[in-house]
Amino acid sequence: MSMKTTLGAALSAGFLGWAAQVHGAEKVTVVQTPPAVQQTIKAELVGATLEDIAKGQRHGKTVYETDVIRDGYKWEVVIAEDGHIVSKTKEEAVDPRPAGRPEHGPTKTLGWRETFSVRKSDLGPRGNNPWLTIQPGRVLRLRKGIDALTVSILDDTLTVDGVTVGVLEERETKDGKLAEISRNFFATDNNTGDVYYFGEDVDNYKDGQIVDHESAWRSGEKSARFGLMIPGRPEVGDKFYQELAPKVAMDRVEIVSTDETVRTPAGTFAHCVHLKETTPLEGDISHKWYAPGVGIVKDDDFELAEKP
Repeated sequence: MSMKTTLGAALSAGFLGWAAQVHGAEKVTVVQTPPAVQQTIKAELVGATLEDIAKGQRHGKTVYETDVIRDGYKWEVVIAEDGHIVSKTKEEAVDPRPAGRPEHGPTKTLGWRETFSVRKSDLGPRGNNPWLTIQPGRVLRLRKGIDALTVSILDDTLTVDGVTVGVLEERETKDGKLAEISRNFFATDNNTGDVYYFGEDVDNYKDGQIVDHESAWRSGEKSARFGLMIPGRPEVGDKFYQELAPKVAMDRVEIVSTDETVRTPAGTFAHCVHLKETTPLEGDISHKWYAPGVGIVKDDDFELAEKP
């Protein structure tokens, strides 16, 4: 989709005149908009933060007024029902400092990082990141009632986007039946301990049979790029994309805390990293906790059930 990001003075005035006539605006979520509008919003949100969406009538037509934060500024993007952009207006600057943060000292930007300064030659299929150690034989078993999630580091390696990656398998059952098996591809920076995510193969099951491979992607294919799964030294406020596969997988996280205590059936874990996960493809929010030296101990309602 070709989009103009700057407007001439006359054209801007015309768009602003259109935008001034708003009737019956109501807040909606991404999934409550038409598919064509969703696709445009997804494209606009790469490297940006969604603030809100309002559905309203302008000149007798339904439009979706979407406010996003990009590079320290708020942008109003008005989208028609067929997905085309009616206007895109740069509004006020937004203070990147969270409330209560002092004027001086390091700050994090509002947007999620989507590019990463790393040499592929420094990446390897094995690693010792304290929160996500990629070493074959490691297994974590989480449960939510009778549902189970088993996370295993396999002995396999393969090449994705020119990098030799390790394989983390997630096997999920629901109501005692196999629901999904995913093989996730990770590489660790030997210098920093940062773990990068290069994609996943996915098998979705129903009644014991594979029904589709939804959410599968690989870096270097179909415009997909690798993301950062978890840093070697997490910092509160850091925000980054874990997956960068347009229209398929765009998970992104914010580091909420690096020192939380999590209680699970397998025991109590201190100094956990808490990640808040969102995606511009859906309106859901997910929370995950990683314990140092262990790995993931809580994934929303799934909790570590056995000591590893």
